[in-house]
Amino acid sequence: MKLICFLLGMMLAAVSFVRAEDITAMISQYRREHGLPTVKTDAKLTAVAVRQAQAMASSGIMDHDVAGSFATRIAGANMTPAAENIAAGTKTWTDTLHIWKESAGHNRNLLLAEADSIGVAVARNENTRYKVYWAMVIGRKEVKRRADMAGGPDAGPRVKVRRTEDKVHTTEDSSVGTLLTGAVNRLRNLLP
Repeated sequence: MKLICFLLGMMLAAVSFVRAEDITAMISQYRREHGLPTVKTDAKLTAVAVRQAQAMASSGIMDHDVAGSFATRIAGANMTPAAENIAAGTKTWTDTLHIWKESAGHNRNLLLAEADSIGVAVARNENTRYKVYWAMVIGRKEVKRRADMAGGPDAGPRVKVRRTEDKVHTTEDSSVGTLLTGAVNRLRNLLP
C-alpha cells in the first residue's frame, strides 16, 4: 500500500512538473513572437510562485500580498528585475495565459525584456469561490562577476585613495596603489 501511495505521489509530481514546463514553453513561445529571449524554469522562482498560489488557495483570496509582500517573497531569489502575475478561477494554463495577454499590466510582465527565468504554480481549494489559483514569477538572475572578468571599462576609475583625518583624497595614478584599488573595485562588484 505504501508503494502504491508513493508511486501515485510521484506520478502527480511528474504531471505538475510537465504542466510547469508546458506553461514555460508557452510563455517562451509568446516572448519569441515578440522578439524576446526565452525563459527557463527556476527553482527559486517556482518556490515563490508555489507559496503565493498555495496562500491564495488556503485563504480563498486572490491578492498579491496574501503570502506577504512580493518584495519580501522575492528577496532571496536574487532576481532583478522581477514581476508577478496571479489569476484565479480559470481552468487551464491556456485560459490563464490568455487573460494575462489581454491585461496590459500582466502582459508587460510576460514580456519583461530582461527576463531569463520563470516560476509557475497552481493550487486548488474546492471550498473557495475561485477553486483554482495561479501564480507566475518572472525575472532575471543576478549574475555575480568573476574577479578575473571584473576588470574593464565598467570596473570604475583607477584611483589612488589616501585618507587624512576625516578627508578622503583621490588622484589618478598608475602605481601599485591603483592596481590594488582596481582589484578592490572588482571584488566589490562580486558582492550582492
